[in-house]
Amino acid sequence: MKRLILFFAVTVMIAAGNGCGNSGSQKKTPEIKKEEKSQKDEHAMLKASGSCEMCKTRIEKAAKDLDGVTVANWDRDIQQLHLHFDPKKTSVDAISKAIAKTGHDTEKDRADDVVYNVLPDCCKYRK
Repeated sequence: MKRLILFFAVTVMIAAGNGCGNSGSQKKTPEIKKEEKSQKDEHAMLKASGSCEMCKTRIEKAAKDLDGVTVANWDRDIQQLHLHFDPKKTSVDAISKAIAKTGHDTEKDRADDVVYNVLPDCCKYRK
Protein backbone atom coordinates (compact mmCIF):
# COMPACT_ATOMS: atom_id res chain seq x y z
CA MET A 1 0.00 0.00 0.00
CA LYS A 2 2.85 2.39 0.84
CA ARG A 3 4.47 1.63 -2.51
CA LEU A 4 1.22 2.43 -4.32
CA ILE A 5 0.89 5.76 -2.53
CA LEU A 6 4.55 6.59 -3.21
CA PHE A 7 4.16 5.65 -6.88
CA PHE A 8 1.07 7.88 -7.19
CA ALA A 9 2.81 10.82 -5.48
CA VAL A 10 5.87 10.56 -7.73
CA THR A 11 3.68 10.30 -10.84
CA VAL A 12 1.75 13.44 -9.87
CA MET A 13 4.97 15.37 -9.19
CA ILE A 14 6.47 14.36 -12.54
CA ALA A 15 3.30 15.29 -14.41
CA ALA A 16 3.12 18.68 -12.69
CA GLY A 17 6.80 19.32 -13.36
CA ASN A 18 6.48 18.56 -17.08
CA GLY A 19 3.60 20.98 -17.51
CA CYS A 20 5.29 23.85 -15.70
CA GLY A 21 8.68 23.63 -17.33
CA ASN A 22 9.98 26.64 -19.18
CA SER A 23 10.99 24.62 -22.20
CA GLY A 24 9.70 27.39 -24.43
CA SER A 25 13.05 27.96 -26.12
CA GLN A 26 11.56 26.74 -29.37
CA LYS A 27 9.11 29.27 -30.73
CA LYS A 28 5.90 27.59 -31.80
CA THR A 29 3.73 29.10 -34.48
CA PRO A 30 -0.04 28.73 -34.40
CA GLU A 31 -1.20 25.75 -36.38
CA ILE A 32 -4.34 26.58 -38.31
CA LYS A 33 -5.79 23.88 -40.45
CA LYS A 34 -7.92 25.13 -43.31
CA GLU A 35 -10.65 22.63 -42.56
CA GLU A 36 -10.99 23.98 -39.01
CA LYS A 37 -11.54 27.59 -40.07
CA SER A 38 -14.82 28.44 -41.71
CA GLN A 39 -15.44 31.36 -44.05
CA LYS A 40 -18.01 32.73 -41.60
CA ASP A 41 -15.43 32.80 -38.79
CA GLU A 42 -14.08 36.04 -37.41
CA HIS A 43 -10.47 36.45 -36.34
CA ALA A 44 -9.52 38.15 -33.07
CA MET A 45 -6.56 38.52 -30.75
CA LEU A 46 -7.08 38.66 -26.98
CA LYS A 47 -4.47 39.39 -24.31
CA ALA A 48 -4.50 36.62 -21.71
CA SER A 49 -2.04 36.30 -18.81
CA GLY A 50 -0.25 33.08 -17.97
CA SER A 51 3.24 31.69 -17.51
CA CYS A 52 3.64 28.04 -18.51
CA GLU A 53 2.42 25.16 -20.66
CA MET A 54 -0.29 24.30 -18.13
CA CYS A 55 -1.59 27.87 -18.54
CA LYS A 56 -1.54 27.46 -22.32
CA THR A 57 -3.60 24.27 -22.06
CA ARG A 58 -6.07 25.84 -19.61
CA ILE A 59 -6.53 29.07 -21.63
CA GLU A 60 -6.94 27.28 -24.97
CA LYS A 61 -9.36 24.73 -23.48
CA ALA A 62 -11.51 27.46 -21.92
CA ALA A 63 -11.85 29.11 -25.33
CA LYS A 64 -12.33 25.92 -27.35
CA ASP A 65 -15.01 24.63 -24.97
CA LEU A 66 -17.30 27.44 -26.13
CA ASP A 67 -19.60 26.59 -29.00
CA GLY A 68 -18.44 28.46 -32.10
CA VAL A 69 -14.71 28.66 -31.35
CA THR A 70 -12.79 26.85 -34.08
CA VAL A 71 -9.21 27.96 -33.34
CA ALA A 72 -7.63 29.05 -30.05
CA ASN A 73 -3.85 29.25 -29.81
CA TRP A 74 -2.17 31.10 -26.93
CA ASP A 75 1.38 32.42 -27.35
CA ARG A 76 3.14 32.59 -23.98
CA ASP A 77 5.88 34.93 -25.21
CA ILE A 78 3.48 37.71 -26.20
CA GLN A 79 0.58 36.71 -23.91
CA GLN A 80 -1.84 36.72 -26.86
CA LEU A 81 -4.65 34.34 -27.71
CA HIS A 82 -5.22 33.93 -31.45
CA LEU A 83 -8.88 33.12 -32.14
CA HIS A 84 -11.22 32.12 -34.92
CA PHE A 85 -14.88 31.91 -33.98
CA ASP A 86 -18.41 32.06 -35.36
CA PRO A 87 -19.84 35.42 -34.23
CA LYS A 88 -23.37 33.99 -34.42
CA LYS A 89 -22.49 31.51 -31.67
CA THR A 90 -20.07 33.39 -29.39
CA SER A 91 -18.12 36.61 -28.95
CA VAL A 92 -14.74 37.86 -27.75
CA ASP A 93 -16.46 39.03 -24.56
CA ALA A 94 -17.84 35.54 -23.87
CA ILE A 95 -14.44 33.97 -24.58
CA SER A 96 -12.74 36.47 -22.27
CA LYS A 97 -15.17 35.69 -19.44
CA ALA A 98 -14.64 31.93 -19.88
CA ILE A 99 -10.87 32.36 -19.64
CA ALA A 100 -11.16 34.59 -16.55
CA LYS A 101 -13.27 31.89 -14.86
CA THR A 102 -10.28 29.53 -15.12
CA GLY A 103 -8.00 31.97 -13.25
CA HIS A 104 -6.41 33.90 -16.10
CA ASP A 105 -6.74 37.66 -16.49
CA THR A 106 -7.54 39.00 -19.94
CA GLU A 107 -7.52 42.52 -21.29
CA LYS A 108 -11.31 42.58 -20.74
CA ASP A 109 -11.82 40.59 -17.52
CA ARG A 110 -9.89 39.98 -14.31
CA ALA A 111 -9.94 36.49 -12.83
CA ASP A 112 -11.48 36.13 -9.39
CA ASP A 113 -8.75 36.15 -6.72
CA VAL A 114 -10.08 32.92 -5.17
CA VAL A 115 -9.77 31.08 -8.49
CA TYR A 116 -6.36 32.62 -9.24
CA ASN A 117 -4.99 31.64 -5.82
CA VAL A 118 -5.70 27.92 -6.36
CA LEU A 119 -3.65 27.82 -9.59
CA PRO A 120 -0.40 25.86 -9.30
CA ASP A 121 2.57 28.04 -8.27
CA CYS A 122 4.10 27.82 -11.73
CA CYS A 123 0.92 29.38 -13.16
CA LYS A 124 0.98 32.47 -10.94
CA TYR A 125 1.65 35.47 -13.16
CA ARG A 126 0.55 38.40 -10.97
CA LYS A 127 3.37 40.31 -9.33
